[in-house]
Amino acid sequence: MSLPRTLSIAAEPQLRATLFEQFATLGPYALREGGLGATDEEWPDAALFDEAHCHFEALADARARGCMTRVVLIADAPKSPPRGVDAVIARPFRFAELVALLESAPHPAAVGPYRFEVGELRAPSGARVKLTEKEAAILARLARANGATVSRQSLLRDVWGYGPNMSTRTLETHIHRLRRKLEPSPGRPRWLKTEGDGYRLAASEEDFRS
Repeated sequence: MSLPRTLSIAAEPQLRATLFEQFATLGPYALREGGLGATDEEWPDAALFDEAHCHFEALADARARGCMTRVVLIADAPKSPPRGVDAVIARPFRFAELVALLESAPHPAAVGPYRFEVGELRAPSGARVKLTEKEAAILARLARANGATVSRQSLLRDVWGYGPNMSTRTLETHIHRLRRKLEPSPGRPRWLKTEGDGYRLAASEEDFRS
């Protein structure tokens, strides 16, 4: 199973409720209702749209601004993916087939000298650094931001599902543990940086010196 990541679902109420229940049981997703969101910080890792609830103009605009969300469309009949859509699944479908389409999106990323893969960091030497489920989810969320800052509240919402008034102590503890795993000097982080009220991954060697 892939990393925990954000999934938006837009569909008619009965189908939406069924999908929420099935994905909640499956476990690896932080679930949201609705579309992609207006800003890059809000874009989910994956989105599942019933055809009648897919706003194609908004999707095209997000794609033009760099949105890499994996989009799967539920259609009444087999068809080629419309512009901006990655895959189409036709009714009736099996839930396992739907999950396979969502999971087909690759999401390894670079974190400093490491390659971030499913549940672990891979060093240039090939050595593996294991991550907990929450550590992997935090890195996945930061990697999706492509070097932009992700606020603490956004991380709490997407990784833990916490509301806006929840304490950030849990997040800060996990950030501390992540830095101990990937930073040469955790007290002076090169790759997992604090920026204002959030965190970001340095995008390059020049970036971490700034």
